[in-house]
Amino acid sequence: MKLTVLGGGGVRSPFLAKSLVYSAKELNINQIVFMDNDEEKLTIYGGLAKKVANAINPNVEFSLTTNAVEAVNAADYVITTLRVGQDEGRYNDEKIAQKYGILGQETTGVGGFAMALRSIPTLIEYCKLIQEKANPEVLVFNFTNPSGLVTQALRNEGFNNVYGICDGPFHFIKQLENMLGISEENFDITCYGLNHLSFFREPRINGEDATDIVINHEKLFTDTEMKIFDKQLISILSNELPNEYLYFYFYNDKVINSIKSTGFARGELIRNINKRMLNEMKGIDLENTEKTFEVYIRHLAEREESYFSIESGVKRLDIQLPTFEQFVNTPDKGGYAGIALNCIRAFHGNVKTTMTLLIPNNESIDGLRDDDVVEITCDIIGGKVSPRKVNNIPSIQLQLIKTIKLFERLTVEAIKERSKEKAIKALMIHPLVNSYNIARLIVEEYLNMYREYVGDWK
Repeated sequence: MKLTVLGGGGVRSPFLAKSLVYSAKELNINQIVFMDNDEEKLTIYGGLAKKVANAINPNVEFSLTTNAVEAVNAADYVITTLRVGQDEGRYNDEKIAQKYGILGQETTGVGGFAMALRSIPTLIEYCKLIQEKANPEVLVFNFTNPSGLVTQALRNEGFNNVYGICDGPFHFIKQLENMLGISEENFDITCYGLNHLSFFREPRINGEDATDIVINHEKLFTDTEMKIFDKQLISILSNELPNEYLYFYFYNDKVINSIKSTGFARGELIRNINKRMLNEMKGIDLENTEKTFEVYIRHLAEREESYFSIESGVKRLDIQLPTFEQFVNTPDKGGYAGIALNCIRAFHGNVKTTMTLLIPNNESIDGLRDDDVVEITCDIIGGKVSPRKVNNIPSIQLQLIKTIKLFERLTVEAIKERSKEKAIKALMIHPLVNSYNIARLIVEEYLNMYREYVGDWK
């Protein structure tokens, strides 16, 4: 079986390779291809990923290529993790947003809109190529941000083998399990909503309702993502726990003020860290695996420790830096690679698997269309994906979900039709823009900046 990663020259490629290779034998995957059109980054980050893969399981045929046709030819599984426009695109997205005093985060609001402009046309072309060259039963796992918007666009184009993935819900549920001191087999919670706009409800321990235990746990607001929220907000949300990205909606004024006082947003910070990392790695002998990995993991830790820190003022705990040997000898099935692997297990096994995916609604959330892509807990067995039915959604949650879904629909239609008017409509109804005038000006700026990706609009 062949698994292909489109975007294999990304910074997190060594982690992705590690997860994939550890499970390759179990899933009968004997060929893994990392493809990227940036040859330099593929050589550096993809090259380190290959060293990781070979150290873990040299029997897996692991290769790198800049040829997309070669990469997807006869593939059984494809993971898409592209950053179209690279770090500079994200930086420009945020700078334009800051000019108008609004949030430009890469998946939320105008930042997500701008990234969708670049990502969606590119992913559609890749999916056409996959449809033509890969195995007929190929499964595509999309992690390219904004994952919800991209997955919606791909599903609208008829690519029904595409499943959106985000590792946010997975990590938060793991935090809750660690907080409670229980295993995943004994804990269940339902996630529903949209990508980076979801809520968690009905926690259960050994089948029994555990809402009071979770909500009132002394470590909920210290040891989990909930530490960036106020306890009163959870009460207002009817004791449902928000995805951490909802911080951008419920604390928008704090985020904007924090970015203003800092002078830059996270995209600029990440761009600068990545530049330093790439320059330092280019200056050493890449055959010196220990040194290459030391430079890599040091900069990656700096990235991770900065996560959400500018926006929320809350820093993560310091990250311990492993050696290369420690890294490859510690099994890892987490992150989006782990979710993709769990999907593969579930599709080809007879044991029920529960996970959060981005898939068409199909009556799971009242008030949305059946073809609306949602983020929802699914039960999977024997290839059948069953999203959970979510009833009695509190009015605040439902109104926000419906508003952002309308923004997503309009954005996807605007990109397909190259319609400025629909793009303006999409942004003007978004709560983080909420202005016709700003929407009109920003649409013009983004379309001019990204003409090479989007072409001419009317």
